[in-house]
Amino acid sequence: MPAGKSPLLIIEALLKFPGRIIYELHNNWRADLSGWLLALALVGMAAYGVVVGSFSGGAQMWIAPAKLVLGTLFSILICLPSLYIFAGLAGIDVRLRTVIGVLFAAVALSALLLIGFAPVAWIFSQSTDSIPFMGGLHLILWLIAIGFGLRLIGAMGRLLAGSAGGQMKLWNLIFILVCLQMTTTLRPIIGRSDRVLPGEKKFFLTHWFETLGKSGDSKPSQENKGPN
Repeated sequence: MPAGKSPLLIIEALLKFPGRIIYELHNNWRADLSGWLLALALVGMAAYGVVVGSFSGGAQMWIAPAKLVLGTLFSILICLPSLYIFAGLAGIDVRLRTVIGVLFAAVALSALLLIGFAPVAWIFSQSTDSIPFMGGLHLILWLIAIGFGLRLIGAMGRLLAGSAGGQMKLWNLIFILVCLQMTTTLRPIIGRSDRVLPGEKKFFLTHWFETLGKSGDSKPSQENKGPN
């Protein structure tokens, strides 16, 4: 990468030359680069959370961003140990600090893509009252974004071991499932509720099907408010 680690240089590298990020993390590791990547990830998630919260308005304008940031942090912490183990099983000779940085980079790239999708999500949030539709839209946009982000995990394997390995693809699936469950654990994110956090444990698919069963509701104030 060019000299300096400004946010703009890091964003440009993430979008155009992600291999440079992996190279820097592996060969010229510095805490500031990983710190910037994590900051970009969290700020991006918070910015998109404002758009998510704009559907219901009110307190959700700050609750939704806070929950997306917390959910992102928890998902990273939960899945980081398994990522390091899977990388070793895939034959990738990499240090833990490099794995941490690459995971931050993957989430940061996903957050940047979500910011790009934010105007699309906002226009629908202001023109429909359907919580299931908005939940499905946010889910599709997030899956697209995380798909591009997780390509960095595979790129780490190809650059450092010559092959992405089936182990890394399996870990990608685990990470996605953890993130989806986290949205249900921290519900409601899209809709409103008298409680900030739910008092009932649910599997994310169960929560989605129950929400679809209430598809006639419009911005209700019960606890279960859509798949995000």
